[in-house]
Amino acid sequence: MGVLHLCSHELAFVPYYIENIGLNVYSLEELCHYLKHNIDLVEPSFMDDELIGWIREELKLSLLADELCRLKMEEGSLPEFIEMLAKGCSYCTPEEIRKMKEAVADFKNKSEIECRKIRADRLLLKKRYGASIMEYFKLLQSGEVRGVFAGNIYHNLGTAYAGLFFFQEAADCYGKAFVRNKDSLSLKQQQEAIRLAERKETKAERAESTGSFPEGTLESWKNAYIKSCK
Repeated sequence: MGVLHLCSHELAFVPYYIENIGLNVYSLEELCHYLKHNIDLVEPSFMDDELIGWIREELKLSLLADELCRLKMEEGSLPEFIEMLAKGCSYCTPEEIRKMKEAVADFKNKSEIECRKIRADRLLLKKRYGASIMEYFKLLQSGEVRGVFAGNIYHNLGTAYAGLFFFQEAADCYGKAFVRNKDSLSLKQQQEAIRLAERKETKAERAESTGSFPEGTLESWKNAYIKSCK
């Protein structure tokens, strides 16, 4: 059963649109809910005048908007900005706020490409395979990654595909990873993915003749697959 959270401030007539997940939020509590569950997707561009203006005009939280504006003008950090937002309502506990700040602080002194990979890797570790695949593709298509770094991205892309049981796609990605990073783990994962792809094809043929997969087949495949993240 879900937990009911009462909004302690005015609801917005016009929502704030969070583009990276296509979400409209109508309250500070909803905004904090987004931060709590999607902190790995939050980028420095989140500290924008549009958000501060929405808090001021739609939520009628002038004091909070003034504090956020001052922090932005003084070139405050993203962790400070998030902490100030989260403390504007009672949705997040002090421990949750601390964890959000730590998660964002990990991006400090890293390049934009490195930060994007960290976000994609975190999505992978949370088993949000579809979202991580999209992020890895964006990185590979950016033209800014090459060599070992590109190989490690292909490796993790393969792991994401394997998490969705797309073993042939996973094998292809591991192969591209090994060409670039020369890492024996990528080669090992490619061989394992090929083996699982063959097993999947055989099981599918049997299922077609019997009408169903044997109970526990998919779970056994997943347990047999050795997850890795580089």
